[in-house]
Amino acid sequence: MPLEIRVYSNSTKYSIKDILLKSIKGYKSSFHLAKQLAKRDVTSQHRQSIFGIFWVILPVVTNALVWIFLQSSGTIELTPTSIPYPLFALVGTAIWSIFGECLKMPMTTINGNKGIITKINFEKEALISLGLIKVGFNFLIKLAMILFFILYFQVIPASSMFLFFPFLLVVMLFFISIGIIISPIGILYNDVSRFIPIGLQFLMYITPVLYVEPKNGFMKTIMQLNPLSYIVTDIRNTLTGMPVENSIFWIGFLFVTLFLSVIAMVVYRVSMPIITERMSA
Repeated sequence: MPLEIRVYSNSTKYSIKDILLKSIKGYKSSFHLAKQLAKRDVTSQHRQSIFGIFWVILPVVTNALVWIFLQSSGTIELTPTSIPYPLFALVGTAIWSIFGECLKMPMTTINGNKGIITKINFEKEALISLGLIKVGFNFLIKLAMILFFILYFQVIPASSMFLFFPFLLVVMLFFISIGIIISPIGILYNDVSRFIPIGLQFLMYITPVLYVEPKNGFMKTIMQLNPLSYIVTDIRNTLTGMPVENSIFWIGFLFVTLFLSVIAMVVYRVSMPIITERMSA
């Protein structure tokens, strides 16, 4: 059987169409490898752990419990919520953790597989597929937790629940695309990966994750200017029997996300050979 011959040439000319087609082909041909790597990572991650998969939801529950305690003890006074506050906080922190995981996933996956990147020739799209499988696995665990508490607090879902998965998938694609676009800089400079948790923590406090939008004041203005406010509010509403409040926003957000996903595919395909070369140096 003749071996495949690849010819590499130095060129500054790129065809967007060719790059996208090669990227799609790369995802298809490397998916089996991604599944094998994901199985290896998930197994090794929980093999020597007492709590196992509960580590996925433990940070979410812990963060929510702090605010639940502060609210129930009267330490802080929050605007009343339309659903029980513990459920409000738990769903909000779970959603937010999924966003953060998607944003950090490209850099985390690439950095975590430096060994095979520099030693094995394979389609690097496998790394993004690997990250997607692991994010999806963690998402299912968090979803099970959310559904448990929805049943516990006896919240009756409405027809808007059918929009939960479409909305969440669009937002996950948005954050993954952003993560891919910034990953070339983040891999070369560790400051980016260190700044992301700080930035997410700041954004969480100006987004109705743990408290509803105030009726007036400066924070109300900030939250109205923050697009993440509409995202978190509507996704939580779809799970808790509340109507979608920002339908027009989601149409525009879908087009922005699709545009960013195309940019991300191009950036990733073009930058990975350079990143691989830098890692090998």
